Amino acid sequence: MLIGTHTLLPVCLGLVAENVSLAKGRGHVFPPWGLVAIGVFGALPDLCTPHVSLDARYASWSHTLWFLGAMIPVTGMVASFFGKEGRWRLALACWLAVLLHLIGDAVAGGIAWLQPWRPDVIGEYYIPAADWLWYDIGFVLLTWVLVRLRPHAEARGMEDKAAASTPETQA
Repeated sequence: MLIGTHTLLPVCLGLVAENVSLAKGRGHVFPPWGLVAIGVFGALPDLCTPHVSLDARYASWSHTLWFLGAMIPVTGMVASFFGKEGRWRLALACWLAVLLHLIGDAVAGGIAWLQPWRPDVIGEYYIPAADWLWYDIGFVLLTWVLVRLRPHAEARGMEDKAAASTPETQA
């Protein structure tokens, strides 16, 4: 998969959670700049060990379960910089973004998940490389739509809260 899909797939999922929460009047799910952190963690395995070929991905230490495990304390530390409100949700979302990256690469050629101790590769080309650009374009458009829907979801949540607090509805 290309970097756009790895970055924007978890951001889209975070935007869906934000929009649903805002529409229900519950407020934001993540702290400010949380979605940016989620996107960075989605791209992190490729940023740590950039690769062009499939063999380079198989040799990559950042495309393993060891890396995924190492991200548990890292996501917790990064989320603590964003304040108290929603930081553990953010830590979980950042860790899930790394997991989604590994899953995406597993279905787009495979990953050597226990490298360097075992050369086993899980996954294969379920998504051909010729389609990767279309996934990137699709996630760019989906992100744009979800960002554009965010103010409407927030307004709907405020309307629902206002309607619930009027004297007519309390009687």
